[in-house]
Amino acid sequence: MTVPQPKILCVNPFGIGDVLFTTPLIRAVREAFPNSYIGYLCNRRTEGILRHNVHLNELLVYEKDDLQSLWRQSPWQGASALLGTLRRIRSRQFNWVIDLSLGERYSLIMRLLGIPTVVGFNYRKRGRFLTESLPIDGYHDAHVVEYYRRLLSFIGIRMQNGMSELAIAPEDSAWAERWLKDHGIDAGTPLIGIVPAGGVSWGSHASYRRWGVSGFAAVGDALADRFRASILLFGEKSDSGICSEVAHAMRHPVVDVSGQTTLGRFVSLIARLSLVICNDGGPLHLAVSQGVKTVSLFGPVDPVVYGPYPLDPKRHRVVLRSEVRCRPCYHNFRLPPCPYERACLTHIEPQDVIQACTELLEQGANAAPPLAHAG
Repeated sequence: MTVPQPKILCVNPFGIGDVLFTTPLIRAVREAFPNSYIGYLCNRRTEGILRHNVHLNELLVYEKDDLQSLWRQSPWQGASALLGTLRRIRSRQFNWVIDLSLGERYSLIMRLLGIPTVVGFNYRKRGRFLTESLPIDGYHDAHVVEYYRRLLSFIGIRMQNGMSELAIAPEDSAWAERWLKDHGIDAGTPLIGIVPAGGVSWGSHASYRRWGVSGFAAVGDALADRFRASILLFGEKSDSGICSEVAHAMRHPVVDVSGQTTLGRFVSLIARLSLVICNDGGPLHLAVSQGVKTVSLFGPVDPVVYGPYPLDPKRHRVVLRSEVRCRPCYHNFRLPPCPYERACLTHIEPQDVIQACTELLEQGANAAPPLAHAG
């Protein structure tokens, strides 16, 4: 007799890095239930991360900002759009939900829709509508992926591989090849990407996790000198100003790609780079998902929790100021006021970043420590 396979919905309303961290979870669920129907509820910004994921049967997009905007224009249209999403979820007859929202809104809705099993983290006693819950007091001392591993083992699913994955659409891959050719970038030339902004999920506090323009410019020039590398600047449309500042601060010519790509095209270009230099955030994890070497700068955020995963020192280096005792200060999704003018980032010297980049590009015989402590 064939045992019925569950219909499973994963819920994650967070940003790019957070959703990438769930891709090992999705893969583990598929391996545990190869014939199951797996859906994923995400927001508009992260839809492209999952669109071509081979382990998913369906992608459901719920964008809170879009719904609120529609509601302001017409409460009737807003209510209609929300009910449409809820009807779609109910029609699938999911019998399991893995709720990674850390709140209680989604688990309540799923229970009201009649889904019998809702699994998630009981964070700050917000798990009262979960049928199975793993108590946590936040993400700390272990990577987010490890928390997902614990949650799955709690419900009898084993995650063997914690690597994130992001499939590139063939049309995006073809576009990247044409783009490089059109810009006269030789395939044999080392390509180095710099992402000087990032941190969009932090909103008005995004600048608190960004290293300075002059630092990125100095690193770019040094690597162009030493490796005759082509330097590409990446960012969203809103990051064009910062990318322009870096370009103007550099002696070497650069190609500024900010605001000119979709997520898929951005990842397709990233996948062809020799190295990505960036702040902590989504672009870092996009590069990791493509197997590209990275050097990332961490200030208030703990790389043990939100850094490259797994942290292979032959491919990924984290640069931070180890002597700044107040870092990391970002805990339980809160960033306290900084009385030290972001010393954890402003005191990182370009030479520390250049050294980490050089070691990765030269692939020295002796692996350096996973964390490149500056100072």
